[in-house]
Amino acid sequence: MRNVTLDWYRLLRSSLLFLLFSMLVTVGLVLSMTGEVKHLLQLEVQLSGIELAFSLAMFISIPLLLIRFSFFFYRMLIAGRKNGIAIICYQNLFNPFNFLLFPSLLNLDGKESRRRCIVSIILLLILYLLVFFDSVIKPIFLT
Repeated sequence: MRNVTLDWYRLLRSSLLFLLFSMLVTVGLVLSMTGEVKHLLQLEVQLSGIELAFSLAMFISIPLLLIRFSFFFYRMLIAGRKNGIAIICYQNLFNPFNFLLFPSLLNLDGKESRRRCIVSIILLLILYLLVFFDSVIKPIFLT
């Protein structure tokens, strides 16, 4: 089992870069739409800029995560199975997605690909939860 460590400096740097990106998007959008700087000091405008930057990041990261999952899932199915295990067989209950649930059917390369598939799925779920919070839950709290 691999140890998971968090690099707090890297996480903080990434979040600060995201905030800088959202600030630049907000400034560019407000100046191009209104031409006035006084609107930049409003809280609603800043929140809208963060939402816009998050939407742009989401539209880029969701397809990339789907491609990453597909690549590592294909790699797991082709090169990650143990000898004598077919893609569709009774050991995985005739479902190739069950290789994600049964690591005993995989060799070392398959277990590594499985781990990367699961990371992609977790990141996708986190993105979908953030979108759900941003579009459904947050308007309830702001009203």
